[in-house]
Amino acid sequence: MTGEEHRWAMRHLATGVVALTTRCQGRPHAMTMNAVLSVSTDPPTLLASVGVRARTHEILHHTGSYTVNVLALDQREQAERFAASAPMEADQFAGIRWRPTLATGNPLLLDSLVAFDCRVRRRIRLGDHTLFVGEVVEVIPARVAEPPLIFTGGGYVTAGQ
Repeated sequence: MTGEEHRWAMRHLATGVVALTTRCQGRPHAMTMNAVLSVSTDPPTLLASVGVRARTHEILHHTGSYTVNVLALDQREQAERFAASAPMEADQFAGIRWRPTLATGNPLLLDSLVAFDCRVRRRIRLGDHTLFVGEVVEVIPARVAEPPLIFTGGGYVTAGQ
């Protein structure tokens, strides 16, 4: 199977959309992704798969922590903004409500459904990605009753669509 065939097939898998946030030289940084997996409940652990070519990949190696912000349906604009390649000096967070988390200081998107603040416990290089295994140090609920943002078929959809 080729990488392109794999990407085509994976477009059929519906997933929730998250903004993985961290800091770089004191500035907030985010990337949109859907490659997040709950690994364990004891201890609470999340895995984030980040491509080695992504700017966030290098940042995570230095910061050692990340926050997974689960995006709500009405946060599509934020998902698109964080998915775009912007110069490092650009302010990705202009006009977005956020604050630092208590445990790591990573950006918490105040309009997200829930956030998982994580400290990286292990890095596993696998092909063109690194799996960042993070121990959840804090769960921050926000708008848990709202519908989540879902990605499938190359676009965003609502549940039941």
